[in-house]
Amino acid sequence: MSDRPRFGLIGTGVWPRLIQAPAARASDAVDFTAVFGRDAAKAETFAAPFRVRAYTDLDAFLDSVDIVGISVPPDVQAQFALAAARAGKPVVMEKPLAIDPAEADAIAAEFETRGVPALVFFTLQLVPRVRNWADAARATGGWIAGRVDSFSRVLADTTSPFHGTVAAWRGTAGALWDTGPHAVALLLTILGDVVDIGAVRGRGDLKILTLTHAGGAVSTITLTMDAPANLPGETVLFGAAGKNLLPPSADFDGEAMAAYASALAALASGNISGLPDARLGATVTKILAAAERSLASGRRIDLR
Repeated sequence: MSDRPRFGLIGTGVWPRLIQAPAARASDAVDFTAVFGRDAAKAETFAAPFRVRAYTDLDAFLDSVDIVGISVPPDVQAQFALAAARAGKPVVMEKPLAIDPAEADAIAAEFETRGVPALVFFTLQLVPRVRNWADAARATGGWIAGRVDSFSRVLADTTSPFHGTVAAWRGTAGALWDTGPHAVALLLTILGDVVDIGAVRGRGDLKILTLTHAGGAVSTITLTMDAPANLPGETVLFGAAGKNLLPPSADFDGEAMAAYASALAALASGNISGLPDARLGATVTKILAAAERSLASGRRIDLR
């Protein structure tokens, strides 16, 4: 019998099926043993190819595992995250941690108070290629500006495997809350705390955010999930060292699975130092909620 910690996944949607469950199944750090879903038929269907047990009773599920992955929409993540924290189970959660800043803060505080490790699956923060680039950028310093452009066609492309989630939450939240958390988290780790933010609305789902960082750098984030074509994104810094472009991924799905596996390995070891934790998740929610307020008011929002 394996002495590796037992891992259980909450969520039966497309993202956990394509990325998180395969990563857990292939992991050398954990044994993937269980999945929880509120719909028994969906849970059984999800569990079968991974040869794990399906649960619809949350307490029984939590009793059966040592580490928990949560992959559900942000409006329902809190109930599962708080239950895992109270059960003393280390977790890796989805981004955004929540859409309500108070809810996100409550999640982070619960894990902090109980001393239970909690990560948020900010994919870019866990990919070695990106981590190495960000670490080198921080060491270099002297950046005066940054830019993240992120274009997707999920809302418009009916052939996308994620198009079916539009009705669930992405259609309302849009790119601001779906891809925006990745951009904000990355810029935070390189350029520092955000002290104020402004946002404007473009055509359809298009949003452009302007962030002022505590050290004086200014960054912009351009986001949409209904792009009119397959447009390339870009992440770039500008400063005394010149222009620093993050090389694009050649295999995003492969990198995402490796990133999830690294999160599981960190939780299994008990060492999550330097990785994207629940407090970072709560900070990102606070910044994006301020961007929503800026969109509604037409004014910049002071976060100090």
